[in-house]
Amino acid sequence: MYVTGDHARPDAHRPAVVDAGTGRSTGRVGPTTPLRLARVIADPADTTGSGGRYTPALARYLADLARLHGMRRGPDDFAGVARTTFTDLVRPLVAEVADAPVDLIVLAHVTPDAEPGWPASFLTGALPGEPLAFAVADQGVVAPFTALRVAAAYARADRIERVLVVLLDQGTFLTAGPLPEVGVGLVALVLARDGTLGELSTQVVTGVTPPQARSVLASSLADFAGTSATGAALSPATGPQGTARHPGELPATGLWRGLTGRAAGAGPLALADYEPAARCLGICVVAPPVGEPAS
Repeated sequence: MYVTGDHARPDAHRPAVVDAGTGRSTGRVGPTTPLRLARVIADPADTTGSGGRYTPALARYLADLARLHGMRRGPDDFAGVARTTFTDLVRPLVAEVADAPVDLIVLAHVTPDAEPGWPASFLTGALPGEPLAFAVADQGVVAPFTALRVAAAYARADRIERVLVVLLDQGTFLTAGPLPEVGVGLVALVLARDGTLGELSTQVVTGVTPPQARSVLASSLADFAGTSATGAALSPATGPQGTARHPGELPATGLWRGLTGRAAGAGPLALADYEPAARCLGICVVAPPVGEPAS
């Protein structure tokens, strides 16, 4: 699914959010999500390879698909692959979050699944509350930021109490040629009106050229005072022009693993990543909650 939204342009930054009581900048990059961060779950179970190997029937099916796209891969090329599908990854998550109804699920991934599957549909059927589900893809490392914006938009438009944002990484690729060295993993962000881990404000800036990426980020966080973490494309080692991936890197979940272990009352944290192919910059500020939970 392609998801679009009210994205900012690099020449039209949103003004800093100001606290009405003190008149000081909060360091946020836009309106806060009505739901607060309640919990961060990373890799709820060791599911690597839990999907087993492709069945002969599925191996033949995938070989037929490969042939249609000019790839010289036969059933034997798939039959020996032990993979972990997105559905395998989200299955252990059910026990972690089924203690209360879920109103909305938003999945986000950078890499495709190891086989045609329906992880969002699985979660919709397995979790209480009959949640609505979306998936965000084809935006590279900015997909998690868009997923948070989708969650925020729905929370503002309806009486949504609890949202599950699930970030997924896949290490098995049904492609020809050299394979990316990407790991398998899951990070789930549980958002709720009574969350205590922080308020989230998220911005996606489009039309950002690689040479602009760092300066646009610096401008967006000009009033931010706290800790920041950035993805590989924004790191000094590669620069914004770089698309280098490190062995075992987790492009969808890696940056967000910095939220695990976050405690109530922790200081502001800014997360940012840049996708050169899409010319998109994602920024998320997690700040200590201010006042009563949004209603």
